[in-house]
Amino acid sequence: MRARLVLEMVGDDGRPIATETVADLVKDARGIEDLGLSLSESKALLAKLQQKMVETQVDVWLRQYRNGDGRALRHEGYYPVTSHTLFGDVRLKSPRYCLPRSEGSNGPVTVSPLRQLIPDHVAPERLYLETRWASLVPYAAAAELLADVLPIDCGSNATTVRQHALLPFHCSAPSWLACLAIQAARRQ
Repeated sequence: MRARLVLEMVGDDGRPIATETVADLVKDARGIEDLGLSLSESKALLAKLQQKMVETQVDVWLRQYRNGDGRALRHEGYYPVTSHTLFGDVRLKSPRYCLPRSEGSNGPVTVSPLRQLIPDHVAPERLYLETRWASLVPYAAAAELLADVLPIDCGSNATTVRQHALLPFHCSAPSWLACLAIQAARRQ
C-alpha cells in the first residue's frame, strides 16, 4: 500500500497558497511493527511538514512586509537563518532590503525583516519543553529526551538546554515571556 501525504496551505480567501507533497510512503502490513508510522518516519514527516509550513508562512509574511507601505523595497540579497522549532530546525533564507534614503539620516541602509518575525531563533514551545524537562532531569538527559521524541537532530545538547533553561535569569527575552504565557494557559 502507498500513502501520499500532501500539504495544502490555504489563504484566508480560501484559495490555495502552496501545495506540496510532504511524504510518499510504501507501507506493507506484515506485523504490528509495520502498522502506522514508525518513530523515525514520524520524526522525518514532522520535520519536513514544519519546514514547508514555516517556509510558506514566512514567504506570505515577507510579501506583506515588502509591499506594506505601498512601495516595494529593493532586494539586496539573502543570509541564512535557522529557526529552532519544536518539530525540527527550519532553515530559511532571510532577505535584506534596501531602505529608502532620507536626508540627514544616519540609520541603517538595509533591513532584515525576519528579525522582527523571528527575533530569538528559538520557538517558545521548544524553550518551554527544554526548560520544563531540564527542571526535572539533568540537562544531558533532557537533551537526549528531546532528541529521542522530537525531530530535533542538532542543537539540542546539554549546554544548549542549560542556556535556554537559565535564559530568564539572564535577560527578559520576548520568547521567554511567551513561554510563561503558554505555561499559564496550560494550567487553566
